[in-house]
Amino acid sequence: ALILLLRPLGFTLQQSVILAALVLTILWWVTGVVERTAASLFLLAAFLLCSGAPIQTVFSFPLSENFVLITVSFLFSQGISNSGLPGKLLQPLLAHFARSPGRMVLSLLLSAAAMMFLIPQPFSRIIILSLIYREYFARINLSEPLRTALLFGLYYFSILINMSMIRGDIILNGALSSMAGLTVDEGVWAAYMLAPTLAYLLAAVLLYRFLFRRVLRTFPSSPAQTAERVQLTGSERRNLVFLLAVVVLWATEDFHPLTGTLVVAAATALMFPLGLLRLPDVKAINVKLLIFLTAAFAIGGTLKSCGVADRLFSLFVPVFPQTFSPAYAAVVLLTVVLLHTVLGSNITTMSVVVPGLMSIGAGVAPPLPLMFLICIAVCSQFLLPFHHVILLLGEGDRCYSTHELLRVGIPHTALMLFAVFLLYLPWWRLLGAL
Repeated sequence: ALILLLRPLGFTLQQSVILAALVLTILWWVTGVVERTAASLFLLAAFLLCSGAPIQTVFSFPLSENFVLITVSFLFSQGISNSGLPGKLLQPLLAHFARSPGRMVLSLLLSAAAMMFLIPQPFSRIIILSLIYREYFARINLSEPLRTALLFGLYYFSILINMSMIRGDIILNGALSSMAGLTVDEGVWAAYMLAPTLAYLLAAVLLYRFLFRRVLRTFPSSPAQTAERVQLTGSERRNLVFLLAVVVLWATEDFHPLTGTLVVAAATALMFPLGLLRLPDVKAINVKLLIFLTAAFAIGGTLKSCGVADRLFSLFVPVFPQTFSPAYAAVVLLTVVLLHTVLGSNITTMSVVVPGLMSIGAGVAPPLPLMFLICIAVCSQFLLPFHHVILLLGEGDRCYSTHELLRVGIPHTALMLFAVFLLYLPWWRLLGAL
């Protein structure tokens, strides 16, 4: 009401309506006063009826390849879960290999990284991994504090591993590149992010080992569970060969004409005759999330189309240095961290900061490094569960509590800032991107 009454920055009535609808929707998303799907539909209706933006702009997400990939990934991940293969293969490996705290932490890292190539949907992936580890920890009679620390490590390391490659989190990483208006394939993403993120991950592991050093020392020297021989039925062997073939095709998409989306879509279709999927499994598609993503993706293009973006973002231009430098990167990081701390949701924060910072940085900051700076700040900074969907899933499933998040989140935020200046910026300079 205040925005409509005051019309700040000389906005027209139409622009004021769009800005008011956006601010109101973000407040609903953050506070939960209005259910997220209803709030998203309200914003989409306001954009369609009042902004004057083309329908293609408002529905840019459903019309994109990302939409297809994310949708079929829900089904593909459900099919892998139905196969039972992840647990049947991983638990015997844990019994054989993870016989010390160091090896157990290493197994958390390796399993999260390996499953990134097998299960494209990040939520399904972490849920499956969590179930496997919780069952294994119960079998070997780990104490509750040790179980909590190790399960937190699984979720903590996963959010960093997911940044290393675009397939790590097809929802967040795909949203970032789409909102930034940049085409980024797996090779480009890996060139910019893989090496420095691995170094960042190593520093995070050292921080984790230091903060949980006392409880990790209680890991039993001889776990109660002995290694079991893996025995697969004929259908399980067939399913394993099928899934491995899909993984190979998806991992090598740069070397053949089949895109990752086409590979996953075709594999998902084949899962029905193979018995890995049935019609009731269609409910695995998270329609509410897709509606939310549609609204979030529409923000940048719609604001630009109706002229709100240029007027609004021009206010922040004087805060940023005139040339790209470490000081410029620091302003970007602090802006994103502050907004992320308040807004919470990764996608919500992206929908606000990506269009704005990319617009402000046009002609000043190189687009790809700027986009990846936003990625690092949004995807790896956290204090509370709602700051990252992956962490929220773990806390909601009672794998750990807010206490563990605060214990790690505060020093980790400082670690993230150091990682940008000591790892990412020097690496990008080495690549010639700066």
